[in-house]
Amino acid sequence: MAEESGRNRMTDIAWRWRWPGVDHELLVSQSVADVLSNHRQKGGATECGGQLFVDPNGRSGLLLTLATPPHNADRAGRTWLELDAERCRQEVSNANILGLRLVGYWHTHPQTVPAISPIDAGSFFRFTSHHTQELPHPIAIIVGKSKKPDGIKVWSFRSGHYVEAMRTK
Repeated sequence: MAEESGRNRMTDIAWRWRWPGVDHELLVSQSVADVLSNHRQKGGATECGGQLFVDPNGRSGLLLTLATPPHNADRAGRTWLELDAERCRQEVSNANILGLRLVGYWHTHPQTVPAISPIDAGSFFRFTSHHTQELPHPIAIIVGKSKKPDGIKVWSFRSGHYVEAMRTK
């Protein structure tokens, strides 16, 4: 029963995001929504984050199935984050065994409503450059302090710039 419940959390849709001019929606599973919602940056805490994976065989569209949790090997400050390279390699390997594919990463911000910063743009560009073959349109999710829908936002790198998606549900 617990396994069935866990499986539903990985396939039950919590949110939907759509980019202007893109036919596909990004569906967000309840398990991913839980990870993002449970790791908001509080007070003077440091940023945290993890990687994002989709099930490419999802029947209902691009389903964001897995958001890895923060890791104690990551380095962070109040306004910056470096994910540990070895943990990232291991997470990609483990996810690939499950049939999941890396699509981007998520992290927190000390803002109420997050905005992509110049530091994020540089980090996202390096991530994109490193994964050009596998990720033609990588995704970045930033988790702000607000528990309202605008407290978590998503961007994709397309045509040389960052495009913000709009939540549709």
